[in-house]
Amino acid sequence: MKLFVNDTPLDIVSEEDIEGDEDFDKIIDARVVSLKEVKLKDDVLVRNADQNYIKVCLDYFSKRRVKKLDSITFAVKNLKETRNFIKQQFEVIKAAGGFVRKDDKVLMIFRLGKWDLPKGKIEKNEKPKVGAEREVTEECSVKVKASGEICRTWHTYNLNKKKILKKTYWYLMECVDDSAMKAQAEENIKEVKWMTDAEAKQALYNSYYSIRYVFRTFYKQQKKKQV
Repeated sequence: MKLFVNDTPLDIVSEEDIEGDEDFDKIIDARVVSLKEVKLKDDVLVRNADQNYIKVCLDYFSKRRVKKLDSITFAVKNLKETRNFIKQQFEVIKAAGGFVRKDDKVLMIFRLGKWDLPKGKIEKNEKPKVGAEREVTEECSVKVKASGEICRTWHTYNLNKKKILKKTYWYLMECVDDSAMKAQAEENIKEVKWMTDAEAKQALYNSYYSIRYVFRTFYKQQKKKQV
């Protein structure tokens, strides 16, 4: 479960899926150490995390941004139970978005001072893929066709004193027609732009961790197809 809290990337995985510690810069045992007792930086693994420990950590990260922390992974004994427990702490809403390709370029939007991918809330009884295509068309005035799902992300925020957990489905899309392309001003989108991979990589420095994760996942999938 890839979760972003205050733009801090958290991963919830099963203890069984942790093959080794070499991918992490710091290892914490949740049974004996709290996060407040250590300096968090780079990539951190928290082993033996229970539901209460994770709940405290979610509250901790929701109130502060740890700038030097690249990622934090919580290894739990029962992954399904923990996922359900986390969802119960929030009001869950669903959204969908697109990673739109045209030749060797990707479609990006500039909204609220950051580069982003087009996405939006799924309507009632709407399938995620249909919602993703609709949102891209509405936000960018570009006709698209979705193919496979790239990944799913979760991120939290507060709205009207409610704790929201947004689940976003991300789809790979091809551009069908961009002749009328323009930014949807009512959604605070200032610019819609086709970017080369190099340009997008530069733009991601002024983006969100969740969007960087979508890009990384897409490129990993493409690399596997080439092998």
